[in-house]
Amino acid sequence: MGSFKSGLVGVLGQTNVGKSTFLNAVIGEELLITSPKPQTTRNRIRCIHTIDEAQIVFVDTPGLHRRRDRLSQQILREAFRSLRGLDLLLYMVEPWGRVSDYDRDLFPKLAERDCPIFLLVNKIDLARKNALAETLLAYETAMEFAELIPFSAYKRQNLEEVLRMVITYLPEGAPIFPADVKLDHSEGFLISEIIREGIFRRTFQEVPYASAVRVRSIDERADGLLEIGAEIIVDSESHKGIIIGRKGSMIKQIGTKARIRIESILGARVFLELTVKVRKGWIKDDQEIEQLTGIGSDR
Repeated sequence: MGSFKSGLVGVLGQTNVGKSTFLNAVIGEELLITSPKPQTTRNRIRCIHTIDEAQIVFVDTPGLHRRRDRLSQQILREAFRSLRGLDLLLYMVEPWGRVSDYDRDLFPKLAERDCPIFLLVNKIDLARKNALAETLLAYETAMEFAELIPFSAYKRQNLEEVLRMVITYLPEGAPIFPADVKLDHSEGFLISEIIREGIFRRTFQEVPYASAVRVRSIDERADGLLEIGAEIIVDSESHKGIIIGRKGSMIKQIGTKARIRIESILGARVFLELTVKVRKGWIKDDQEIEQLTGIGSDR
């Protein structure tokens, strides 16, 4: 039997290429939030995959995008801060058939990394005609990658090959986290992300991007029921009205869906109380952004 391997593996790519879907598939649980909207992930999150011969600590990063406002600038900064000290970087794209302009502009910066870089082409189940082959050729020509691997996170196609190749590039070493740990964040963070996913899936335009969630309390009663109090922070009174909905219909939908998912993940009955608070201009204030989202803090 060979020596145990462990290491930090970054997962980077533009918004909506499927990074969180990939990591949920690897972990085997829906721990990371997803939505069809871009920039759903804000924070760097470590997801731990432990098997008999190795522990892979995946560092999930916010999706790369063009700067739009103060919050999006901080999200981008968070993504690049996540690349420190990696043993391997996975750069994820879709089978576009060409190198995207964003990626081409980014490659000189990526080439400065002192760790191997894989190109992962996700969503191959959706590739049309020769798009996959054209994508692989275009990216291989544009930048040097240690490995180029096509796969589908949603269909879990070629997922085992991705993991096998990742492990071959990891250094020998002891586990970084206990074997039963799958996420390096608290229950409070996980709960806030689940609630925020509901906002992303049920509201539109700028509302989900100008919202944050803080878990104010988690109390376990004698009968095992978890009483959770959470606060949704919005940027304006109009956003508050949208989140609450007519006669409270929207916040009830968000709360009900979130409670069911929280119960599934925590394995306990949950009473979830949601309130909405307005903090005008928070998405334009670095200090407020750090306080409400954790972006920019050195966790």
